[in-house]
Amino acid sequence: MPNNQPKNSSQSERVRDLFNKRATAWSELYRENQKLVWRLEEFYTNLAKHVPQPANVLDFGCGAGNLATCLYVHGYQVTACDIAENMIAEARQTFAATSIEWVNLPTEWRRLPFADNAFDGVIASSVFEYLEDLDLAFGELARVLRPGGVLVFSVPNMEHRERKFEQWINHLAVGRWIHGLARSIPQVRNYLDYLRLSRNRFLPAVWEERAAVYKFHSCGGVSDLSLERPLLLLSLQKIP
Repeated sequence: MPNNQPKNSSQSERVRDLFNKRATAWSELYRENQKLVWRLEEFYTNLAKHVPQPANVLDFGCGAGNLATCLYVHGYQVTACDIAENMIAEARQTFAATSIEWVNLPTEWRRLPFADNAFDGVIASSVFEYLEDLDLAFGELARVLRPGGVLVFSVPNMEHRERKFEQWINHLAVGRWIHGLARSIPQVRNYLDYLRLSRNRFLPAVWEERAAVYKFHSCGGVSDLSLERPLLLLSLQKIP
């Protein structure tokens, strides 16, 4: 079965389309005992170490709104944004009783629609691996964060066995006949699409080096709990 995405579509458009397709089922992954539920407590705990309630927080790449709502319930003032309009629609409907501000970003945004120094903290759950322009993202998040504000974000843990397996799969899928055979199976095709879009995969030191250009420095290192998981949580502070 062929890939239906236009060959000339951008990275951002492909990421938007991927997550639009997942929007209706995304919140299920945050239910008790499901694969993403751990993110709720760990993001909150790491943010709260540096940014006390009732601070203004931005959820950058909020998906269906589960993490934003968790922070809201814990007393934060939350703004949440995403390029996937179906995710934003799900969030608005599911969490209509909250006062969270939901913002649908243009797919090819170049400037976030927020004022300078607008937020005390920013969270980004599995967003940076998909970004087309890391410099743009770090620059804009530095702009909207107040001096001393904190960015907490998760990235693939490249030392984890799951990520090493993904690297092997990516290498194997380069072969034309293997690639064609794999893409004929819907579940495998979806997995390969995810791997193709998850393009920014670095060790923590590289992430810190990229962010340092925009006056971020480590304020908590890597979350200890995340070391055993396929995702690492990093905390960076905007230098005052």
